[in-house]
Amino acid sequence: MMRVLVTGGAGFVGLALAQALLEQGAEVHLFDSRPPPMLFLETMRPHAARLTVQQGSVGDEDSVGVACQGVSHVFHGAAVTAGPRREASEPLNVFDVNVGGTIRVLRAAADAGVKRFVYPSSLTVYGAEIEGDGLLEEATTPAVPDTLYGITKYAAECTALRLGALWGLSVATARIGSVFGPWEGKSGARDLVSPCAQVAALAAQGKPVILPGTYPRREMIYAPDLAQGLIALLATQDLPHERYNLSANLDWSDTLVHWCTALEQRLPGFRWEVSGSQANIAQSNVGQSNVGQLNAAQPNIDYYGATPRAGLDATRACTDLGFTPRFGRDAALRHYADWVARHSSFFS
Repeated sequence: MMRVLVTGGAGFVGLALAQALLEQGAEVHLFDSRPPPMLFLETMRPHAARLTVQQGSVGDEDSVGVACQGVSHVFHGAAVTAGPRREASEPLNVFDVNVGGTIRVLRAAADAGVKRFVYPSSLTVYGAEIEGDGLLEEATTPAVPDTLYGITKYAAECTALRLGALWGLSVATARIGSVFGPWEGKSGARDLVSPCAQVAALAAQGKPVILPGTYPRREMIYAPDLAQGLIALLATQDLPHERYNLSANLDWSDTLVHWCTALEQRLPGFRWEVSGSQANIAQSNVGQSNVGQLNAAQPNIDYYGATPRAGLDATRACTDLGFTPRFGRDAALRHYADWVARHSSFFS
């Protein structure tokens, strides 16, 4: 049985991974400066005997040392997902959490004799290469990050691999694109909430949604699929590579229109439209009678830019890990819409 420490365990990806691990019979120790949502604890009640929670900071060596005791695997997800405003106002904090925190957890994991340390990196390490089309490859696409988040992710990724080699700790890193799905919401450490979660929150609160236009091509992965890829990284022995892109390799263009349609089917009374001239396009694509009926002047969903982005080549993950995402786009949106309908209190 794996005994897994999940740092950043009260965050979006941490919760998704913890749920998947618990449902597969693992023991999970959540470590975060915040407690996990009460709804998560209630949902995981059938697995409570295999779940422990510790509040603490990755800046505190003593707390990190305690967290690493008795675990066999570590997923180090604690990070500040900084937007431009926080980059400008808190650069030292971003570096201390994202890089310094990684070093502290690595040291404690090595001292505790942990079998595998998984670090979740980001497609942002590819910098300007993410703009455009095509696929980004671990071996051939240069990593030239151009935001503090991307810079610290790449620095922590390289640091984890180097110190793992020096300290005798097996380290693997996952490069991940935009994640969406259950347990995503606003938090003090996450500045950029995905458009899918923004829509889900408004829909769960009974508020209308006005999309700013067609959602551009993005690299996306559904959280339950990502969790399975991360579990494969944790569990697979003798990996031939250190870095893995985790991607569904699907076309997610105009996903938000399809997402609103899926929510409309599960949440009666939910109203939405696409702002401006895109409303007619969306209506012809999905045939929804309420598209364009709100006549709202301002969109209330942020796409964080409308530039199409390249995808991640996940051939290496498929070959080495046997990683094949279970959900296609429509299946993922239906599954997520059902979760939102059953857990609307999460967005209160």
